[in-house]
Amino acid sequence: MWYDGTMTRNTQARANPIALWRRSRGITQKRLAEMMGITAATLSVKERGACEWVRRDFEFFHDHGVSADYVLGFTEDISGRMPPHDSEGEEP
Repeated sequence: MWYDGTMTRNTQARANPIALWRRSRGITQKRLAEMMGITAATLSVKERGACEWVRRDFEFFHDHGVSADYVLGFTEDISGRMPPHDSEGEEP
């Protein structure tokens, strides 16, 4: 299941794209917060969706190969590529 912003509080933190990315790389919340120049508490709030990501955050993630579309949960592809469009019923 992919993050759609409507999950319960318990599921949301586990399914947030940045939390997934961070955990898959063995990075703690505290370490990522240090890397980003924010507090761990602020990162926690952002991962839970209680506070929005800001431009500086997107720039940080971009510099680390993470697209804004991934951060926002629009795609599961960290580079931001969208899955192929289903062209059923359309002519090539």
